[in-house]
Formats: sequence, C-alpha cells, structure tokens
Amino acid sequence: MHLSSFAIFAAFLVTGQAYPYVPSDIHCPSGSHHGFLHNSYTYLAPLHKFTAITGSFFNVTWYANTIVNATTGMDNVPGATRSGPASAETSFHETLTAFTSYPGDMLEYTYHGAATSDNGVDLEGYAETLRFRSICGGKATYMDIVTYFCSRQRIAAYDIFYQGHLVSFPGIATEIGAPVFEGDCPGV
Repeated sequence: MHLSSFAIFAAFLVTGQAYPYVPSDIHCPSGSHHGFLHNSYTYLAPLHKFTAITGSFFNVTWYANTIVNATTGMDNVPGATRSGPASAETSFHETLTAFTSYPGDMLEYTYHGAATSDNGVDLEGYAETLRFRSICGGKATYMDIVTYFCSRQRIAAYDIFYQGHLVSFPGIATEIGAPVFEGDCPGV
C-alpha cells in the first residue's frame, strides 16, 4: 500500500473520515475583525440538479462568475487548491479542507481562502462551508452557506460575500427553473 494511501486509511480508521478534520473557524491577525455570514435557500428541485452545477471544487463559475485559472491536486479531494482573479489587481487562493458527498442525499464542502483584496476591501483570510441537502423525499433542496472572514473593513467584506451569495444561489435556481420552496413538501 502506498504511504499516502495508508495515511488516509489510518485516518479513516481513527476518525471515521477519509481525511483529517480541519475546523472552519479562522484566527484573525491583530487589528483585523471577525465577520460571519449565514445564508440559506430552499427550492423545489431535486438535489442532483444543483449538485450537477456545484459539485466540483475546481469548477466554480456558478459562484458570482468566479474564474479559476489554476488548480493543484485532485478535484474534490481535501488539499486541492484553486486560484484566480479576485479583482483587476489581485488574486484569490483557496484550499479545499473538507468534502463529503452522499449522492442523492447531501453534498458539503469547506474551503479556506488566503489573504487577498477584493475591489479595495482587504480580507485577511476566510473560510466557507457550502451544504446542499435533499428534502421532501427528494423533491426539493435545502442549501446554505456559512462564511467566516477576517477584515479591517468588516461591513464592506460582509457586503462582498452577501452579494456573492445573493447572485449565486438564486442564479442556480433560475438556471434550472427551480421555484422558491415556500411551504409544505409537495404532495403532503
């Protein structure tokens, strides 16, 4: 058995996970402030319609038209990285720290971003966890995104992530023709 395969197998035996757990919480440098954002959405469409678009760490054009121009590692395997332009002047660099998929039931992944600047707003680091879950017997999807960030400009940083979420998640629903889920499960 290859040494890295053995390490993954040993981690699985000890923790029940194929890769070691990496907390999403981030530590802000002196002078920077923590910020947190949580958005959730529910739509009348099966999970597979959403995960067909969002299921790749490397292909993230659905998220606020993000362009990835470099990757390392294997897609959807913790330790993989992606990078691209954050603005005209700067780039983003993100590392996948967790990925869990139960086809037809759930997709969840977390990544950490290195310090960058987005349209003049400095980010001293961030992490996001995205969750997509099948609900209502597979007829609908619940999704949420939790963002942790550090910035000296906390309100402006919050607005960047909030606007990104507002464009991205409803945008996917529009693309696949999924109406907002506003009540009881269909057929109940």
